[in-house]
Amino acid sequence: MIVRINDILDEVTSFNPDADCRLVEKAYVFSASVHQGQIRLSGEPYLYHPLEVALMIAQMRLDAVAVAAALLHDTVEDSLTTVADIEREFGQEVAVVVDGLTKIGKMHFRSREEHQAENYRKMILAMSKDIRVLLIKLIDRLHNMRTLEYHKRPSQIRIAQETLDIYAPLANRLGIHWLQIELQELSLKYLDPEGYATLKAKLDAITRAKEGYLESIVEQIRAKLIEIDHPDAEVSWRIKHIFSVYQKLVRQGIPLENVYDVLGVRIKMNTVAECYEMLGIIHSLWKPIQARIKDFIAMPKENFYQSLHTTVFGPEGERIEFQIRTFEMDYIANEGIAAHWRYKEGDSRIDGDGEQLAWLRQLLEWQKELSDPKEFLQSVKIDLYPDDVYVFTPQGDVKRFPLGSTPLDFAYSIHTELGHQCSGAKINGQIVPLKYKLKSGDVVTIMRAPSQHPSKDWLRIAKTSRARAKIKGWIRQQEHEQSVTLGRDILDKRIRALHLKEVDLEQLAHQQHFKTVEDLCVALAYGRVSVNQVLSPYLPEEPKKEAEKVKEAPVRRDTPGGITVRGVGNLMVRYAHCCRPIPGDEAVGFITRGRGVTVHRAGCAYIADAEAERLVPVQWDAVPAMTHEIEFSISCEDKPGMLSAITSVIGAQEVNITKMKANQLPNHTSLCVFKVMVHNLKELDELFVKLKQVKGVKRIERAQAGGQGSKG
Repeated sequence: MIVRINDILDEVTSFNPDADCRLVEKAYVFSASVHQGQIRLSGEPYLYHPLEVALMIAQMRLDAVAVAAALLHDTVEDSLTTVADIEREFGQEVAVVVDGLTKIGKMHFRSREEHQAENYRKMILAMSKDIRVLLIKLIDRLHNMRTLEYHKRPSQIRIAQETLDIYAPLANRLGIHWLQIELQELSLKYLDPEGYATLKAKLDAITRAKEGYLESIVEQIRAKLIEIDHPDAEVSWRIKHIFSVYQKLVRQGIPLENVYDVLGVRIKMNTVAECYEMLGIIHSLWKPIQARIKDFIAMPKENFYQSLHTTVFGPEGERIEFQIRTFEMDYIANEGIAAHWRYKEGDSRIDGDGEQLAWLRQLLEWQKELSDPKEFLQSVKIDLYPDDVYVFTPQGDVKRFPLGSTPLDFAYSIHTELGHQCSGAKINGQIVPLKYKLKSGDVVTIMRAPSQHPSKDWLRIAKTSRARAKIKGWIRQQEHEQSVTLGRDILDKRIRALHLKEVDLEQLAHQQHFKTVEDLCVALAYGRVSVNQVLSPYLPEEPKKEAEKVKEAPVRRDTPGGITVRGVGNLMVRYAHCCRPIPGDEAVGFITRGRGVTVHRAGCAYIADAEAERLVPVQWDAVPAMTHEIEFSISCEDKPGMLSAITSVIGAQEVNITKMKANQLPNHTSLCVFKVMVHNLKELDELFVKLKQVKGVKRIERAQAGGQGSKG
């Protein structure tokens, strides 16, 4: 059925007769004009999409501003219309919502992941100003998922996965149950079409087979409700949702026959006391499964979901899950924040929604320091999924954490300094390691020591975004302070060596395009700028010329014909003594504070755990003119003339020996260690081939970091 503007207006006025219908009508006319001639992949006029979105927003009982913004949500992205145009025509409030809904389509990003991360970041920031941004965004995604069949298969997979990873969890966090379920099931339909169709057919068959059985359970409960004088309570049955069953099958690797909570009964009561009374009655009728009793009334989920859950052995041994809640809890369980939220003039911010969106305020705070797109996306996904662990402070306050959280997460949730100084923890009175995984019901006590500080190892332990962000922030601050100290030391030593007395450091920093002397010192520590380059105004003529050469050259080398650091200029290049790379080796550059870039062989043990941001790609020159010293060892028979034969082969290859050492080993074996000068890997390989032909040579190994070698 085609949605018309009158359908939307009727819906708006049905719950708010005083709504600003003129604003909605004006938005419709504007949207129709802007989208005129545009066609969706389905072949329908594009206007059908904003009309569908606006109707669903009205059905969620949001205000006229939200409905108008829904009609206009694609006008800025898909036409020449600007946010300023929207503000001029419809006012600042509508413009703020539309701006929050507009993707960052005109900016250039290095990857799809970075683009996606920035879109989410913008959406989250917009949500902090107005929650209607998120509600419209979710409905927009729902309608796009309902029409996903018209996209090509790769697009279907990408959009469905994004919906499952981000939008469905967002709907869950907002407590909008019906929306979460439909987004999950539509995503599954496109991500695993065959699995979805098979499972749906099986669940439909179970529904038909168990309908009579469940009706008899419902009638038995209704009779009991009349007996205890609660005739107005409501009872209904259902089969578990497709996505929930699918998840259980995949996670546990079990057949459908072994999923015991497919059948469910929901009971709605008037008061909380009646809910607990009903729980007792259910347990008196059928034997409960102890591990499956959950009290979300006393301890609501973070999206404010409340209900009593219990699974029992019903008639014929069937397992049945009962959900018992009040009518109000049931309404909130389905509509979530849309049930709570009431528009107030000038107060549509998150702060106006109390604890309902506390998680979002925390998310905004925790993401401030996460600039890496990949890390940001991962953190958002972690924060969006429902909390599974409930633990207690020593005072009895309840804290919620993602599954897998540790005492570090608990400490940082209390206070940043407590986290920084966390030296250990007691769980239920027993000392546990920091990597201990919290369990529901644990009483957590944090032990602190002023001398304790965060370390990089903590990043492997912490689970929550807040803890990880605080740990990284502390480490960055320490590294920054160390870099400032190191850079200043480099600068001061050079100033003393030149016998300079009055040096204007601020002026030097500005000349090198740094805002502060501190920034200049950091650059010196990382080798991004040389000390001669910085002090060039004070240098004699010859050193000054050298500094100018450094400034102009894309990269500095030890000698001509070495290696180039791709994409990074003005860096001094050194070769690692641990693994001794030569042209032809797969190599990587490591930014060393105060010493430019050190080139290592790929796989060198000394850079195995290096920070990714300190590793840079390098490229060997096409014509290597310089020689490199490398070290290798030869295991050979311990007999006269052996060493002479080996050195003769090396000399015949015109390879210069810089150092040599021989040791006798048991079993009539000798170990000879050589340091030689070669141009590249090809030359070294040719030498090894010749050496292996010497009678009595057993094994050749090229030395590298960590005591390992490459066998020849």
